[in-house]
Amino acid sequence: MNRIQKTAATRTRFAGWAILGLILIVMVHSGCTKTQQVLVREPASPTPGLEGRWDLVSYGPMASETKVLADTQVFISFTNDGKISGSGGCNRYFGGWGFLEGTKDAIRIWRTGSTKMACQEPVMTQEYGYLEELSRASAFAIEGRELRLYYNEGRGVLRFARGVNP
Repeated sequence: MNRIQKTAATRTRFAGWAILGLILIVMVHSGCTKTQQVLVREPASPTPGLEGRWDLVSYGPMASETKVLADTQVFISFTNDGKISGSGGCNRYFGGWGFLEGTKDAIRIWRTGSTKMACQEPVMTQEYGYLEELSRASAFAIEGRELRLYYNEGRGVLRFARGVNP
């Protein structure tokens, strides 16, 4: 091996070790910066009665909630396998839900899709507000036949009554 080949081999080895070192630094650093939140889909036992249909009664900031428009059906249905579906009053939506690991009243809801029909105002405005607030839900409470989903650190609430198709 001549001198040029030895120099090239040394540089290649050095580059390989440098890349390996950077990967290790990134892995160690990313593991120490933040604990990830883990969603779990547990059976209904931690929250008896969450599964099934819930009809929206009112929504909005606490103490100044807006009642659902007459003649609109806005609801959510939970399944034990972590799925949701429902109606925003005009369009059907579907997505997922889960509990936040290590807490008893934290919940996360994510919408993965909806139909795209256009409806008259104010139904569209109500639907848009409902779906936005639903996606920000972070805590829940069930008392009797009422479900409350809280968002914005508890400053907003989606208030539901047990639906006609539990």
